[in-house]
Amino acid sequence: MKRDKIKPFYNTQRETLGDVLPLDTPFTVIIDTSEVCNFKCNYCFRAHPEVANETYAKKEGLMKWDTFIKTVEQIKQFPKQVKRIALSGQGEPMCNKLLPDMIKYIKKSGLLGKTEIHTNASFLSDKKFAYDLADSGIDKVIISLQGLNSEMYQRTCDVAIDFDKFYNGIKTFYKRKKNTNVNIKIADVALRHGEEETFYQMFDGVSDRLYIEKIVPLFIGVDYTDIRKSNDKYINKYGVTFGDLKCCNPIYYTLCITPKGMINPCAQLEPPIVMGNIHNTTLIEAWNSKTRIDFLKQDLTQGHKKNNKCNKCYLPYNSVKVEKDLIDNYSENILTRLISLK
Repeated sequence: MKRDKIKPFYNTQRETLGDVLPLDTPFTVIIDTSEVCNFKCNYCFRAHPEVANETYAKKEGLMKWDTFIKTVEQIKQFPKQVKRIALSGQGEPMCNKLLPDMIKYIKKSGLLGKTEIHTNASFLSDKKFAYDLADSGIDKVIISLQGLNSEMYQRTCDVAIDFDKFYNGIKTFYKRKKNTNVNIKIADVALRHGEEETFYQMFDGVSDRLYIEKIVPLFIGVDYTDIRKSNDKYINKYGVTFGDLKCCNPIYYTLCITPKGMINPCAQLEPPIVMGNIHNTTLIEAWNSKTRIDFLKQDLTQGHKKNNKCNKCYLPYNSVKVEKDLIDNYSENILTRLISLK
């Protein structure tokens, strides 16, 4: 196989975030089409009822068509094009059978942002659904594997799958798709010793990129025995190593809309602030709201660890992909520009 396929799934040609903040248009809008999941992975919050029961993921279910339409129409009100539109949050997006139609609608709406999902890919075993998704024109599909056989899926996800049928579903989608970039990753804990090369060989022909991802802390309240920190350095899921962080970079370029339309500044299960609901507040109003601006000011001056809802959050660490993503050294300049906004 071509070894240049083995790499993380992000673009390294990125703007220096500290130079361009604050933004008049989010880089990323997360349209959380489903907070339902058909898996129960043992490292996920869903395997911890005491955590899952307290989150919006437990309460919200699937996004309805009218909420989706309203969200898309409001994205179009920003002065610039949104760069990335993700149609998955903490659930499995393919549980929402409207997903292919949602992507088609975005493509016809005039929005130019790249559409993408993170998925466990289990629903691709349905040939019609695989074809519908491939024909939708989605730009990127990131598939998360939980093992290389049915036994590992049962152990990791508490679900029985026919692995051959599962694999053939991915193959069906890959053969049908046109310009979609298919990225397949697997958690390091889902591989047995010596299976790394097996993973690369098995999925080489049905993917455009492959990557073995590190299991690191993601969800507040879930006990992680290995937080992968040593000598005051953090290692995130991409293998990027850096020191502690004061500021949380995703909140400066992200909007997240839950299945019921709540507008949040990030994809954390218990959002630090809620900026309204798309049924009574537009996205651009939420983006420019005093609630959000005050939240950003607090982050720039005090840091995310001073916020009771943010101090145990791992999103800042797992959002750093390259050095240009770090904004701590730019915080005073960003604050000055933020204060000067009218």
